[in-house]
Amino acid sequence: MTPARPHRVALVSHDVQTVQGGRAGGVAAFVTHFARLLRGQGEDVTIILTRQEIFPVTVDPAWRARYAGWGIRLIEIHNDPPSAARWSDAWPLRLSEKLLPHLEGFDIAYFQDWANVAFQAARIRRFGPSKLPRIVTVLHGPSLWNLALNQRYPHVPEDLHVAFMESYSARHSDAVVAPSRYMRDWAVQQGWVFNAVPQVLGLPYLADEDQVPADAPVCGALRRLLFFGRLETRKGFALFTAALRLLPELWPRIDEVILLGQEDEPGSAEATRRALAATGMRVTHIGNLDTPGARAYLADAATDTLAVIPSPAENFPYAVIETSLIPGLRMICSSGGGTPEVLGPAGNGQLFEPWPQALANRIRQSFAEPAATRDHAAPAAAYDYASANLRWLHFHGAQVAAPPRQPMPAGAPLSVDICIPYFNKKDYLPQLLEALENQTAQTFGVIAVDDGSTEPGAAERFDALAKRCEPRGWIFFRQPNGFVDAARNSAARRSRADYLLFIDADDIPAPHTVERLLSAARYSQDDCLLSGGYLFEGAEPTVTKARYLPLGPNLVSGLVDPIVFGPPMILIRREVFEALGGYREIRGAAHEDWELQVRLLLNGYRTDVVPECLLYFRRLEGGLAHTSADFPAKQRLTGAYEQHLAKVGLQGLAGLAHLLNRRPPPPPPEDRNEQLKNRVRRLMLARAGGREAGA
Repeated sequence: MTPARPHRVALVSHDVQTVQGGRAGGVAAFVTHFARLLRGQGEDVTIILTRQEIFPVTVDPAWRARYAGWGIRLIEIHNDPPSAARWSDAWPLRLSEKLLPHLEGFDIAYFQDWANVAFQAARIRRFGPSKLPRIVTVLHGPSLWNLALNQRYPHVPEDLHVAFMESYSARHSDAVVAPSRYMRDWAVQQGWVFNAVPQVLGLPYLADEDQVPADAPVCGALRRLLFFGRLETRKGFALFTAALRLLPELWPRIDEVILLGQEDEPGSAEATRRALAATGMRVTHIGNLDTPGARAYLADAATDTLAVIPSPAENFPYAVIETSLIPGLRMICSSGGGTPEVLGPAGNGQLFEPWPQALANRIRQSFAEPAATRDHAAPAAAYDYASANLRWLHFHGAQVAAPPRQPMPAGAPLSVDICIPYFNKKDYLPQLLEALENQTAQTFGVIAVDDGSTEPGAAERFDALAKRCEPRGWIFFRQPNGFVDAARNSAARRSRADYLLFIDADDIPAPHTVERLLSAARYSQDDCLLSGGYLFEGAEPTVTKARYLPLGPNLVSGLVDPIVFGPPMILIRREVFEALGGYREIRGAAHEDWELQVRLLLNGYRTDVVPECLLYFRRLEGGLAHTSADFPAKQRLTGAYEQHLAKVGLQGLAGLAHLLNRRPPPPPPEDRNEQLKNRVRRLMLARAGGREAGA
């Protein structure tokens, strides 16, 4: 399948063999094997290492030399520091933004699902043609899957943000690959949605020179038991330990128990030693071997060792793949997750159910088998990597041959009315109107409503601006004060346009805001769009205080951290707004804009964030954000959830979830900056101690 022109292929991953002397997991093995497979077909391959640490993290010199020897380029990217002056500050979002310039010029990019840094690229490609490559997401094991199997609770809301970015990136990828049916089904059961059904391909694998097929060695009696996998809860080392304690009749026959793998949970090796102390068996931990080193160790141990891979649920583990390919090595593994798919039906005799008694029985059976050549026992299954490699090459060929994304849909120009609620903003409405008069697209109407202004001169200024804008056909009217949500609804009722664009009277849109939002709506066909913006104070937006790039339609995070939804400037289909009943009118309760986003999502409408800053929004000392009471605002927001939860008998659950996850108000900016400095200082200390640390 040698291409006529090599395609530029990027493999983007947080895990590469091998980083700063640490361990490399299955994701790193996939990146290495797939990169070599594509390079062998003549493709131009670059591995992009994307790390969450805010200091440089580098690939070890030996592996850097290996990649170079295979003709594979390597780019290393570390994250930017967290900042109190940007929302959202979720680390994968920061990293996905930093990655963007490196992606231009590639034909296709393969991303890994854990903390998927395709997020920003996927968002950009949703809203119009771009120079970014075709995106493929590979399902290795998302963050919540890892947390659950390691029996850890997520940090709220940070881990919820990460989980949303993972599912969003997969949903808006051009294609998704699942190595196992198990992982594909897990994602579907979690509510993930895909543009196309994920293809199940197994995993690519290239045998090294030391893996040339050989006759199985003559095997003697089993004298050693070997746990193969990282020492973390989801890899089953506790299950392994519990099973050994159920085999007192075998203790005298076992010379050594070997724990072969990196100790990801500190103290786990010592805990295993203590748990097995009464058995008299010697416990040895070997945690400093890379993939070739571990493979060589297993090959040397084949004659008298039973390798056990007891992880209760794996995707499609390379540990099983590599162990199955070592001649003569006796291996048993858990039947949980996608492991049975690695070995196929021929490997059924090597499986056990992932609970201690079943593993103990399987070990007992292995020790009872004849200690001669493996020809005398049931033949061991080996992974059919040649077929898997062909499947991956066929998939890749179809992806790079696929037509480009759709051009901008044709049709009549979209009409839009800009709805402006006005209340005592006489010093700021002229700025907004001037910004609208200078928009790059002028095919819009304006509907402004004075919601019963009370300050001296506010009504007069409104009337003067109405007279000035009369030649444009813009509509200005007044009503008794009904609060901001009622004012927006009143303006919307006077519109007959395709879309409504709500902007507050004290905010300023960027010069191309209307044009960009309408083109994004036409391209994406979404029902409601928001954008990012810059926060400023005072008369002019010359100095901005913060950058607000929301995560978007995340109902789970939004319950406890609603800032993910976005600013109040929204573009929405008028017919959708009317079908929803507009804003719910609750005098004095803020968060009406976030509540509208919740109602849109719960009713099945499509909302998203154009990942550009198209608005300058002003923070005023007497503004609603400062003067409105927190409790009714939160009640309003959770009430939108409760209406739907009540239909299944769960009324009150949203309020309870919000209560349980309430956090104290954020510290003032100077304290947050000091916290940031301390956090960076801790990260640097962790680095000096040789440990990996997150940003």
